[in-house]
Amino acid sequence: MKILHIIPRWIGGGPERGILEIASHDRALPGNITRRVVVLDKPISAPLFIKARRLGVSLVVAPQPEELEREIEDADIVEITYWNHPLLLDVLRRPFPLARLLIRSAIAGNTLPHILFPELVALPDFWILSAPPGHGKYPLAHGCVRHVPALSDMKRLANFAPRSHCGVRIAYLGSLEATKLHPGFAHIVAGVDRQGMHFDIFGDADAGTVAALTQALNARNALERVTFHGHVEQIADAFAKADIFAYPLAPGSYVTSEKALQEAMWAGLPSVLIEGTAATGWIEHGVTGFIAQDCQDFVLRLKQLANDPVLRRRIGDAAASEARRLFDPDRNAVMMAEIYAELAERPKRKRLALSGAKLPPSQRFLQSLGEFENSFFQLISNDKIKQPIDVVLNVEILLHGEGGLIHYANTFSDENLLIEWADSLRSHADSLIYPEKC
Repeated sequence: MKILHIIPRWIGGGPERGILEIASHDRALPGNITRRVVVLDKPISAPLFIKARRLGVSLVVAPQPEELEREIEDADIVEITYWNHPLLLDVLRRPFPLARLLIRSAIAGNTLPHILFPELVALPDFWILSAPPGHGKYPLAHGCVRHVPALSDMKRLANFAPRSHCGVRIAYLGSLEATKLHPGFAHIVAGVDRQGMHFDIFGDADAGTVAALTQALNARNALERVTFHGHVEQIADAFAKADIFAYPLAPGSYVTSEKALQEAMWAGLPSVLIEGTAATGWIEHGVTGFIAQDCQDFVLRLKQLANDPVLRRRIGDAAASEARRLFDPDRNAVMMAEIYAELAERPKRKRLALSGAKLPPSQRFLQSLGEFENSFFQLISNDKIKQPIDVVLNVEILLHGEGGLIHYANTFSDENLLIEWADSLRSHADSLIYPEKC
């Protein structure tokens, strides 16, 4: 069975790693599965390119439309990994060859600018949602929807063993960018003033972001409580001295299955999350972790766990057990193989392309927001408004995240309107209802 993946980029994020992880199970599954991956945007991660080659996965980078059509026609199943990316949406606006089409949503679908809008929902034969049931936007109008978290490479934890250490160590694993990390992180660190508690930060960001975070910590006399380790691949070593996993994500983030959370639970770490993202759906509050309501509550939950080693062990053990039920890559690879087999029994079919191919980039951006187009115009107006109903707003993500105004403006530099909208939104962002920085 020939499976063609189409993904916006290949730089080392969770969706890319998920494709490689499921590919690593193909030999153990029926169907003689082979995979090719079309990557729409550059640059390409060299380590992930090499890993793909070792797994027998071929990459086709930034193909011309005719080449992409041939790849689609040759595939038995086309699997698109979706988030709002201008190049991906432009592909979906072109005539699509006969195909069996599956879309995996790498977004919750209810946060600007990452919306599962009706025209998109109707496009594939099958939807796979990475978000947990009951969280994010469920495409009710579609009859074939399954929940399967993106697969994580748990072999990276094969040699995991806790190591003795002094005090209570709190680990964070992930990007430090403002589109990912909660704006109140420095406040959280400052609030954890119990002697012997220390934060180990595994992740990176651009120099300006790291400098701003360091300055915020220093201003609160909390910098000495944090060690920045940078990007790590050896997560077993990163978690070996951790007692607690702190994962305060930016409210309005479009995250779904969050490999860092999967890995922390698999390692038996009690996790603390903050309300406001779909990732909280993987945690049962008080059983496999804690879901804090705000930064103050986050601090209290960290202290609660730090003061009670018996509670840490109980919640950590429950988290490890739940992780093996929810995130076992062998089991989830079988689930995906079953979906492929079910889809392969259907005939290839034609489908209507998304509308708007000839519209200017600004109008294509608006179209990607679906029913929240009017809400966006309210956001960029000078009138003081309330947060749009039924959509989560994070100004930083709407401006600077993937699929945001700056991303579209950089992709289509021949239109100034996107930059004008970004400037307008930036000029009065403080007047909008926005998650407090604590």
